[in-house]
This record gives sequence, C-alpha cells and structure tokens, in this order.
Amino acid sequence: MIDQLPSSHTIFAILAIAMSGLRYATYIWSMCKGEARPHVFSWVNWGLVLGIGAAAQWGLQGGPSIWVMAFGCVVCLGIAIAALFVGEKNITRSDWYAFIGALIAIPVWLVTDNPFMAVVVIITIDFLTYFPTIRKSWMDPWGEPPLSYFWAGIRYFLALFSVTDPSLESLAYLFFLMVTDWGFAVFLVVRRWSLERVKN
Repeated sequence: MIDQLPSSHTIFAILAIAMSGLRYATYIWSMCKGEARPHVFSWVNWGLVLGIGAAAQWGLQGGPSIWVMAFGCVVCLGIAIAALFVGEKNITRSDWYAFIGALIAIPVWLVTDNPFMAVVVIITIDFLTYFPTIRKSWMDPWGEPPLSYFWAGIRYFLALFSVTDPSLESLAYLFFLMVTDWGFAVFLVVRRWSLERVKN
C-alpha cells in the first residue's frame, strides 16, 4: 500500500503545476481586464525555451519536473497567440534584435556539450527573451502584474524539489527561472513606486 503512494518528487511537481495554474490564471485574468499587455516576442520565446527545457530535463532524468516545464510551454504559447490581439503594440527595433538573438542562441544551446557553457547560453537566451517585457515595463510598469510573477517564482522553487536526480545541470535552469521571476516582480513594484513618487 505504501509503495503505491506518490513520491515526494511527484507531489512537488503537482504542487508546482498547481502554482503554475495560479500564476497563469492571475495573468490571464489581468489580460481580460485590460491590465496586462503581454509582449508577443517574450511569450513566444518563453514557450519555446520551456519546451526545449522540458526535453533537456527528460535527457537529464529530470523526473516530474518535466511536467512543470511542459505545462508552462503550452500556456506560454497560448498567451503568445493572445498577445497578437491584446498585447503590447509598440514593438521596437531593439525588441526585434532581442527576439532574433534569442532564436539564434537556442540552437547554440542545444549543441553545447559543456554544462557550464550551456548554463551561460540559457541565461543569455532568457535575458534576451525578457528584454522586450522589461523595456515596455520600464515605460509602463502597470502593464504587467507583479503577483503573477511572484507565483511563477514559487512554481520554480517547488519544481526544484521535483527533480529526481539533482545536479548542477538539472537544477541550474529552474533556479535561474525562479530568481528571474522574483526579480522581475520586485522590479515592477519598485518602478511603480518610483513613478508614483515622481507624480506626487
């Protein structure tokens, strides 16, 4: 009977997916209210990178953590499609550079055999992917909901414990995503506060 109970890795993966659902639910709700204006470039690349990350975790024996990334991949691509209609319309040349740069870097990441270099490349990809959203949020920090990114960070924190064979390679990307999402949430709050202070 005890053998039939789910492993702790599975439980953490389920919790991470539940938190992921909460993260995307709050974001989609903000979109429906006209508050969140997703940048299509960021969400397309997030979807692609999470999909590739899920495949990479599969190869690294990442266990149930694969489910978390696969779920995120599907929803990110769905939000990217919605962004074509309700997202950020002011797409700058620098957004295009970041988007194309991230796309070019993805194959480099896939063929990188050195684990350290793979982490460096994926951090570069994620930074380039985040750039369009960071740029637009600097001008309008009310166009992204901080709470949604806070939930996103918790999701990846839980996902860390769902990895069945922990190693630097299998944990690094999840840890980076956690720190990035929490960092962006703080950025939004601080930027809103500074602009409100200027107005007053």
